Amino acid sequence: MKELLKQTLPFWEDLTRNEQNTLAQGVVKSSYEKGNVLHYGGRECAGVQIIKSGQARVFVTSPGGGEITLFRLLEGDVSILSAACMMKGLDIELDMEIEEDSIIYTIPKVLYKDISDQNTKVKDYTLEMISEKFSDIMWLFNQYVFSNVASRLADTILEHRALAGSDILAITHDVLARDIGTAREVVTRLLKQFQIDGHVKLTRGRIEVLDAANLGKV
Repeated sequence: MKELLKQTLPFWEDLTRNEQNTLAQGVVKSSYEKGNVLHYGGRECAGVQIIKSGQARVFVTSPGGGEITLFRLLEGDVSILSAACMMKGLDIELDMEIEEDSIIYTIPKVLYKDISDQNTKVKDYTLEMISEKFSDIMWLFNQYVFSNVASRLADTILEHRALAGSDILAITHDVLARDIGTAREVVTRLLKQFQIDGHVKLTRGRIEVLDAANLGKV
């Protein structure tokens, strides 16, 4: 456990021996199957989460049920927003969908807050990570406001291409629609246009990227 924390927490070497032992002993291990959805917000504040293995999608849901994907967490990533409730006056509602069977280690909020209050290096890291993540989210929402749906869809396809490490993506139109916060029918129409333009090739349940360079210019 200490080795995992050392690899994932930049402030590990700045902790006292007692703080290191307390963290290592307090971490909680959880296993989640693909398809599970976890909710964070208000009182449902988990603490700091470390993705030991697997993949998860963090998203927000509108009152009407629409979804917008904020970011994805991969092996070795640290999710600091699941502990954002520790920040006074900061109350956010987030959901996390497990996209691959995952093992997640959680530093409970009370434990993490105690060490953060005692160690300025931990507090600085927490503030920096939350600020950085909110900057990313603000950039994302600016994209939603100021860019067109076709451009967002193209960027999302290229993101999935990078995640998969392949030009052939086993991905549905529903997944892409959730990622960019639009209707499935809109995604289907745009994908057909991308195919006409020679950017992709569509088959049942699969999208093959034929021209990534020009797809990125959409």
